[in-house]
Amino acid sequence: MSRCMIDYSKRKNRRASREEECGFFIVCDDQAILRCVNAMLLSNGMVGLSDKEGRMHYMIDGRRGGNFVLSQIRKKAMVFRQGHEKEDRYEEAFLTHAIDTVIDEAGLPPTLIGTQIVRELLFHLYRDPGLMKCASKTLYPLVRAEYHMEPSQIERNVRYAIKKSTKLKGETRVLTVLKSMMDRMMEEVIGKYGRP
Repeated sequence: MSRCMIDYSKRKNRRASREEECGFFIVCDDQAILRCVNAMLLSNGMVGLSDKEGRMHYMIDGRRGGNFVLSQIRKKAMVFRQGHEKEDRYEEAFLTHAIDTVIDEAGLPPTLIGTQIVRELLFHLYRDPGLMKCASKTLYPLVRAEYHMEPSQIERNVRYAIKKSTKLKGETRVLTVLKSMMDRMMEEVIGKYGRP
């Protein structure tokens, strides 16, 4: 049997939407697999496949051009994003609270630009802790455009805020302070969510 067989047996009625369809494709050789996938790509422009763990993987027909590919990715990303939007806002609010708590514990003056920069840096470090490895080349440029400063100016402002801190007396190394603040922030977040 080298033909692609299709059975839409779980369709509720003829007017049911495409999301309610369930297709079974029975193939016996590589060419049949390719023909089935090609037929689905030609009709829908995209094929979704699920692995054993239930994760979805999408194959998009690149023959339709870059704009089509980007629009399909945006559509799927928006569906996923809408499902997690409320949860993300809650997590974002808690993260903001955790960062503010850590900054208050460190005694950084809230009116200084360096303190505002520290807040932004901690947001970025939460998303990617690996940015700490080479801060002047990876971390500082992330806030460069927002504050219109060179990396050296960013570090100078953060160092000044640390120097003016009421609780960080004697500590002048920016990366050491950022690392300890990030560790404290992660404790707060892990305490709440059980994960970073």
